[in-house]
Amino acid sequence: MTDSGYSTDKNRGLTRRHFLADTVLAPLALGVTSLLYSCGGRRLTPPERSRVVRVTRPDATDQSGGKDNVNLDGEAVRAMVDSGIRSLTNKETTEAAWEAIIPDPDKKVAIKVNCQITGIYTKAKVVSAVTEGLIARGVSPSNIIIYDLTDNAFAHAGFEKNTGEGIKVGTCDELGGFSWTTWFKAPIPLVGNKFCKVIAGEGAYGCDYLINMPVLKALDGYSGVSISMKNHFGSISSPARLHATIQDSIALLNTHDVIVKKTRLILVDGIFTEYKWFNGRDQETVDVTNQLLFGTDPVAVDFVGWQMIEDLRKRHGLEPLDPKPVFIQKAALEYGLGNADVRKIDLVDI
Repeated sequence: MTDSGYSTDKNRGLTRRHFLADTVLAPLALGVTSLLYSCGGRRLTPPERSRVVRVTRPDATDQSGGKDNVNLDGEAVRAMVDSGIRSLTNKETTEAAWEAIIPDPDKKVAIKVNCQITGIYTKAKVVSAVTEGLIARGVSPSNIIIYDLTDNAFAHAGFEKNTGEGIKVGTCDELGGFSWTTWFKAPIPLVGNKFCKVIAGEGAYGCDYLINMPVLKALDGYSGVSISMKNHFGSISSPARLHATIQDSIALLNTHDVIVKKTRLILVDGIFTEYKWFNGRDQETVDVTNQLLFGTDPVAVDFVGWQMIEDLRKRHGLEPLDPKPVFIQKAALEYGLGNADVRKIDLVDI
């Protein structure tokens, strides 16, 4: 492994040359109070330390300047995924790493992708590297379910719909719809929303394990960034209803048992990174970055991803994100969902 900009140290945790000073990376002072959830939600117990693995490989793409699934080298991406999960789990072999991620291969595994917009999305060649690992682990293809709320970018991403034999691919509506029942276990109901039955574990497509595969993108004007935690707005029926309190809603949503207890892996598709939000096909503000992020702590993953986006914005002469993604610190400080303190994040670069 080589240090491509970050290093870890027992006393300082996460550091980076030519990046942001600790005073900028330190936890943000939160003066935000929820408009909807004034009585708060439950507090979880974060890990003592959080490991985030970043794999960079320039030949992951064809260097043509294209920014779609077709421009990826499947073999290179597969090697990135294999090395990333080995490092994340501290296992010597890929087989042992997948055994650690999926304890019981007879369980159903859902993969939450992000195919909401056509400019940047989770790509099928990245997901295929994961499904191949799952199948090698012994998971039946028929027990693998790839889903999102909408299919706006499925075709660009290289996915083909399937609700029959083999790996399932579809929207929440196509994979059983939504369920109210899971909300009774929530610390506070998220008004007007239901969980997709895939993640709720209900019906023919209900999962036991969850792999979260978002993309790395800015979300100017809304939550600042959309990475792992925001990706679960595609796991509920009416996310637009939560936009008015989006910074609170993202953090609260991710404390729900169906997310916390089922998530086995977070793998961020950062082959391309959108450093400025654009809701459409235009890819002008999407850079070819050839990176993947691996973790199990959604707060730490989003914190690292946020800093990567800020770095790209600086290179392009843009101001920092507005608003800042304060939901990351809220998830850490108010709900104990993970670590957003650089001293508690071990970032490993490969």
